[in-house]
Amino acid sequence: MKRTLTFLITALLLPALAIAAGCGKPESETDRETLSPAVTAEPVAVTSKPVDLSVVQTPEPAAATPTPTPVPTPTPDPYLQHVTKKEYREGFYYVPLNDALKKRITGMSYPKDVRNSLVSFDELRYLRILYVDFSDEEHVGELIVHRELADEVLEIFAELYDNRYPLTSVRLVDDFGQPADDTKSMEADNTSSFCYRKVADSDKLSRHSYGAAIDINPMRNPYIRPDGSVSPSNGRQYADRSKDFPGKIDKHDLCYKVFTRHGWSWGGDFKDSKDYQHFSKEVER
Repeated sequence: MKRTLTFLITALLLPALAIAAGCGKPESETDRETLSPAVTAEPVAVTSKPVDLSVVQTPEPAAATPTPTPVPTPTPDPYLQHVTKKEYREGFYYVPLNDALKKRITGMSYPKDVRNSLVSFDELRYLRILYVDFSDEEHVGELIVHRELADEVLEIFAELYDNRYPLTSVRLVDDFGQPADDTKSMEADNTSSFCYRKVADSDKLSRHSYGAAIDINPMRNPYIRPDGSVSPSNGRQYADRSKDFPGKIDKHDLCYKVFTRHGWSWGGDFKDSKDYQHFSKEVER
């Protein structure tokens, strides 16, 4: 009985031991080929470079903010110091002549020896205006006129400006460096008023000496003497008034209408000579 029991135990254990012994052996090449092939996953596409953590990543610099251009502090207008400003509207005003203005014009448009002048500084006013040129560009202009006429001259030039009436330039004749002479100013087609001088070919003071006359675009509207000579000389091309051209003053012109509406006389109405640039008005003396 004991032998029979031993035989049964041995018969049961031998297959299990054989299986356990086979698990510890390396598989042969033949064994590998008989196995079911492994399922290989499709390669995944790399869409970005791997980050190298050993390198410090520096962010892109932000766009530089433009440095604002400094705006210079406006220099105080020397012609407004210690004087009373009379403003017609923005851009149009006048002031009495202060020391800076007196110094600027003395020896040029005003006599060097002030004792010989029949016109006092106090009778004059310095005007600032706005105007447009023949390219329709805007500028600041300067005039000196008689104090009695200052208000209406501002009105006249404001109306010309509003209607874009072109003026080549509006500067004091002093800028042209001719004492008691406005010839170069006229040749430059410069609109001007005050210049202490005599009437051409005369011993009589011109109304310009009192700031009571204004020449508008004088090269385009020249002075034509009875003998046919023209002043300024480079205005000869504009002496034929039957032609049409920009800036021509005649009785259909806005400039003529505005000045005459304010009671100014026009040199184009002179009998012997024709002074197409010239507007003037009487002032009390």
